[in-house]
Amino acid sequence: MKDKSKLDKEIFLSMVKASSLDTEDPHLEELYSYVESLFPAFKVAEGIDLMDVEPMMVFIPSKE
Repeated sequence: MKDKSKLDKEIFLSMVKASSLDTEDPHLEELYSYVESLFPAFKVAEGIDLMDVEPMMVFIPSKE
């Protein structure tokens, strides 16, 4: 049984690829360690009921 409190390396690499980052970058191991240390905080938020919460309106100005 996998430990669900840890971020699976394969999932991390798929997120890296989906973000158009270089999967061969030598800094990825350092980034993985950092993201993995933050992962338990995200698991806490998993149990929060947000069904009645409206999404924030976000304004992103153009880069022109």
